[in-house]
Amino acid sequence: MNEVRPETREYLDGLFAPGLRIGGDAHTPYSWIEIAEVQEVTAIRLPSGRLVVDSPWNAEPPRELAFRIPPGEYPVDISWANCPRLANGYYAEHRECAATRLRVRDEPVVTWELALGVGEDPALRAAGAGFAAEDAMGCFADATAWQPLTEPFRRYLTDVAAAGFGGPPIGRDTEDHFELVREDLCEGYFDLVRDEAHQADLLAFGVPEGWGQVWAGRARDGEIAVIIAPGPVPTSPWD
Repeated sequence: MNEVRPETREYLDGLFAPGLRIGGDAHTPYSWIEIAEVQEVTAIRLPSGRLVVDSPWNAEPPRELAFRIPPGEYPVDISWANCPRLANGYYAEHRECAATRLRVRDEPVVTWELALGVGEDPALRAAGAGFAAEDAMGCFADATAWQPLTEPFRRYLTDVAAAGFGGPPIGRDTEDHFELVREDLCEGYFDLVRDEAHQADLLAFGVPEGWGQVWAGRARDGEIAVIIAPGPVPTSPWD
C-alpha cells in the first residue's frame, strides 16, 4: 500500500466537508470549488462483497476491485460543489458533483490508496490506475450480478445500433437515455438498476470524461471505511 501525497490526501479528506474551499491559485480567478452539500442518495445491495467500479457501458469483463468488503447494504452519498463557470465574460455559480462515496463503515479515514482492480500490478498506482469512463459515467455494482444489472445498458446500445445513424445519441442528457434504467435519482444524475433475483443493485454516476479513478479510505484498524469516485469537477491535485 502506498501512502498518497499530502495534497492528494488534503483533497480527498475535503471532498465531503461542507463549506471547505478546495484548489485555486492566485493567478486564476475562481479556480476553486467549494463543497456545498453532502446528500445521501440511496443504499445499494452488494450481497457478495465483490465490488465493481467501472463504466456501465463496458462490454468487456468488469473492473472488480482487488479488495472485498463485507456483504451487505451500503449507503451512497454525493458531494455537491459550487464551481464558478465563465459564461459570456462573467463568472456564474454552477453546481456539480465533487465525488460519489460508498460508506462501508462510519469511521474516520486514516490512510488513502488508489484502488486497484483484480490482477492489476501495484505499479499502476503511480501511473493513475482507473477505468475507461465512456460517456463520463461510472458505477458501483455487485460483481456477481454484473450481467443482469448492465443488461439495460447493453439493450440500449443494441437499439441505437439497430437504428443506425438516425438513432438517438448515447448520453445522460437525452430523454431516450432514461428508458434504459428502472429509476433515476437526483433529477436524473444517478441511474439505479435493481436485480431482485440476485438481491443486488447498480448505481451509475458522473465521473470525469474519459477516465475514472477509485480511492479507498481505510480506518485505523486497516479495514475499508469508504470508497470514493471523484466527479467531474475542474480542480484536483492530479490534473
